[in-house]
Amino acid sequence: MWLLNVAVITLVLYLLSFVSKHVNYMCKMFLYCLVFLILAVAHMIYCPFFPKNRDNSYTLAPLFYHLSRLLLGIKVEAEGTEHLESYEGGYILCPNHQSSLDTMCIARIWPHRAIILMKRSLLYVPFFGWAAYLSGHEFINRKSGASNEVRDHMNIINERIKNERLRVCVFPEGTRNKAFDGKMLPFKKGGFHMAQQCQAPIVPVVIYIPPSLYDGKKWVFNNGVIRMKVLEPVSTVGLAPEDVTELTNTVQTKMQETLDQLSKRS
Repeated sequence: MWLLNVAVITLVLYLLSFVSKHVNYMCKMFLYCLVFLILAVAHMIYCPFFPKNRDNSYTLAPLFYHLSRLLLGIKVEAEGTEHLESYEGGYILCPNHQSSLDTMCIARIWPHRAIILMKRSLLYVPFFGWAAYLSGHEFINRKSGASNEVRDHMNIINERIKNERLRVCVFPEGTRNKAFDGKMLPFKKGGFHMAQQCQAPIVPVVIYIPPSLYDGKKWVFNNGVIRMKVLEPVSTVGLAPEDVTELTNTVQTKMQETLDQLSKRS
């Protein structure tokens, strides 16, 4: 019965999306949130059989991507995905952060043995936080005065990167760029310090969402194609803590150049 209700709601929203761009935007955002809810429920059904397994998200990521693609009319074209499995060990997956659609893009290429570092407040978001916890993702306490706790937690994750060949996804901008101006925000160094401490490579991922497809400031949310590119891994072998600033700047420059190239091709 609930499947029938979802189908009816989806059809009604599809028809309403032709009324105006504002209605279209709200309808598509509702559908995208519906996909998140469906995925969260799927995680809560599946993950208790494999609690905190690092490949839970790898198993369910295709469901999220294909549901989003069908309901939103958006396709993600990805280049360089061979780089995700070219290195057997653990690494830091480093995508830029343009909008909430980035989640759909990352699901398109999600590698084996991968988790996301999230702020702890997300753990308490109904359904989403519970599903993320069961999937083995890690939550970091960003509150002031928690530096010792964070350091101890990061040391544990670093050991897992080395010993379990864990892949950790870190958004280096820290938050979405709400300006929609095609520029990346300054990168934070946390993920780069992790890579240096583990001597693990960084795998940059560049996502380009055309403003004609999505622009939250202008209420634009249309069908179309999102382009993304996985760049070659950047080695950190032999780097010292004092090299992290240069490493961060080098990776950001490469990613911004690639973002500019993808924008010209769209």
